[in-house]
Amino acid sequence: MQTPCDYQLALADWQGRPTMEPTAWVPGLPLEMTVAAAAPASNSLVVSSSGQQQLKLVEGSIDHEYAVEVFKQAAQSFKDKHDQMEMKIHLFPASMEDLADKYAAPDVVSIGPYHHGRTPALQQMESTKHVAAWHFINDSGCSVEQIYGAVCEVADEARGHYDEDKVQDFGDDDFKPMMFYDGCFLLQFILHCLGGAVDPLLSSAFSSDDNGISRDIVLLENQLPWVVVETLMRFMPTPLDLVQFTGNVKASLQARQQLEGIPVEWDSSYTPPHLLGLLRYYIVGSTPISSKPLTEKAETFSISVSAIELAEIGIKITVTDATAELKEMRIKEACLSGQLLLAPLSLDHLNASFLVNMAALELCTTPDFSEDEKKSTVCSYLCLLGMVTDSEQDVEELRKKHILQGGAGLNNQEALDLFNRLEKDLRPGAHYLLIMLAIQNYRSNRPIRIMLYRFFYKNLKVIIAVLSAIAGLAGFLGTLKSLK
Repeated sequence: MQTPCDYQLALADWQGRPTMEPTAWVPGLPLEMTVAAAAPASNSLVVSSSGQQQLKLVEGSIDHEYAVEVFKQAAQSFKDKHDQMEMKIHLFPASMEDLADKYAAPDVVSIGPYHHGRTPALQQMESTKHVAAWHFINDSGCSVEQIYGAVCEVADEARGHYDEDKVQDFGDDDFKPMMFYDGCFLLQFILHCLGGAVDPLLSSAFSSDDNGISRDIVLLENQLPWVVVETLMRFMPTPLDLVQFTGNVKASLQARQQLEGIPVEWDSSYTPPHLLGLLRYYIVGSTPISSKPLTEKAETFSISVSAIELAEIGIKITVTDATAELKEMRIKEACLSGQLLLAPLSLDHLNASFLVNMAALELCTTPDFSEDEKKSTVCSYLCLLGMVTDSEQDVEELRKKHILQGGAGLNNQEALDLFNRLEKDLRPGAHYLLIMLAIQNYRSNRPIRIMLYRFFYKNLKVIIAVLSAIAGLAGFLGTLKSLK
């Protein structure tokens, strides 16, 4: 029976003789991890059918030296997995399972082994990958042996970036060609998106389902290790303009496009794990955010507020400027009121999938969101949208304020459902918690102004009616006086 963390305590079978004593339970270990008596200390370590070292207990005790070594190796393996977390190609997180059917699996093209050839539509695209590879080779001026050989040299490293259970059925004869064809396809498609020199027939095939391919290549489970992409890019006759491509994708998150484009400050020291990681890194931005500590006047701290609560205390949800990055969310205080500033977003189906998968990537690669606020920006942004949308009317208000842009995307009910599910599934990021901190400071530092504002906000219609009545009465008395 497999136990957590791949530790097993095997039952001893000393020279085929049955054990004379019942198995003993070891304190602090699951009951399944039982021990058998009468095995020599020299056999404390055994090898399981899976090839892993396991611990064998003898005479109710264990050989300390061997035991320490086993646990030491396990601890090192755990650390290695943690260190490699950012470079891994993760599976869609279990906490977002209710979104997996819609946002995890590709519809048009599979990249990598997780969804390779699973549906007829994905199988159909394999022939297009072969065409893309042929044109890639032809344009490079290099031989098949040179390019394919270069991919084979990094294939073992690439395999290590995938979930071991998901690639164990792919031998080298399957895995290496997959890396080659998928890499050529991906680079030819990016070149097509940049308006580069791509074979007309291949470009036409790409154009026939631009949105579908664009959606699929940024899915969390549909990524190619960057070491493969980087290896193939060296064979391209003209360097691929990733700065422009990233800027174009970044601009696509907004309906109102800037004619001069959105600039991207390229970080040559950054090595992405894959295409999704690259795009998320530059879409989020790298400028640090400022924060203030919780004021001493605060007696409580809320981790969520509704749109109605914000309105009652005088905080209005407002859009930032058109070129704002997702990380530019903050509370801005004025004399009598405040603003919750959020970046604008074009919420069509393509961008919805992109945002969900960027948030999923943050969950998988950052166990502790307090380590770096940039690593949880998308989760923060989506959690804030979920926090301020409790009804379709709230979504409509976001449209009126131009935070949600464009009319060819999700309708109000679809947007509401998505935000509510994301708020439930995601962990609040550092930006989100800083916003909650700023809201609490706002409440604690201006109790009298908030009380007056809340009174006028709740009784505004009555106040207007009374003032109108007074104005009407004054007019009537003025008319009566003039008649006299």
